[in-house]
Amino acid sequence: MEDFEENPHYKPSYSNLFNKIKDINTPIKNEILIALLDGQWHSELELIRATKKRHEFIGAVTLGTMISSLNHYIKNNYLQKKIINGKMLYKLNDNYVGLTRAAYRFDSTHFF
Repeated sequence: MEDFEENPHYKPSYSNLFNKIKDINTPIKNEILIALLDGQWHSELELIRATKKRHEFIGAVTLGTMISSLNHYIKNNYLQKKIINGKMLYKLNDNYVGLTRAAYRFDSTHFF
């Protein structure tokens, strides 16, 4: 019989995911995640505006690259995206909103 604790599909290691989220040191990625902490869908334009306050050279391609990088680093379904009426929308997966909020609670003054 298979040991369920070693099977990543049965029980995810939330402590590992938590540590990965806390260890993100790229300011643009942190600003993207902070903007998505409410768990709602946000348009690509909203996220670009949120990050452009500090980083002038961000556009749709950079944002898409950062989203893909976060999904690759944390977990494939960490950030969701969908297209509605020709607009790209992003949000944190509902399973990880609380975990991400907890990770940013510890160092939230560092990012603002």
